[in-house]
Amino acid sequence: MLETIRQYRKINDKLHTSAQPYAEEFKLIKRAGVEMVINLARTDSPDAIANEAQIVKQNELDYIHIPVDFKKPETTDLVSFFNVMEEHYDKNILVHCAYNWRVSCFVYLYRILKQECDLEIAKNDMLAIWEPDDTWQSFIDSCLSNSNNLK
Repeated sequence: MLETIRQYRKINDKLHTSAQPYAEEFKLIKRAGVEMVINLARTDSPDAIANEAQIVKQNELDYIHIPVDFKKPETTDLVSFFNVMEEHYDKNILVHCAYNWRVSCFVYLYRILKQECDLEIAKNDMLAIWEPDDTWQSFIDSCLSNSNNLK
């Protein structure tokens, strides 16, 4: 059902990622059993929905917005993401951004650093969406080398 959302990727039964859903797709997201939407895109990202929080809440979903600058990702944003994921570990979550690029990197790091997921499995899920550019690969490498500061 969620496969129709652009750049959709099912990570497991409780974690899904995608590009920016269209406003009408939030009904589908709710029907699929998702309970929370986490948006990592900024309000000026491509296809951003100005009133997304309102639309999500109208569909009886929880909503959290962590706007991540695509050109300059920050570890503070990653830590915020980790905290939200840990706080809501029991919920069925869809994490999205404009193209699922930010999300695929954040989810990759979450799975490696917080869930102790197999590195190759997590990496293959990320690479199925995109291969990080130099900025994002540097960010990933830095986070992995300084993982003690992220826990």
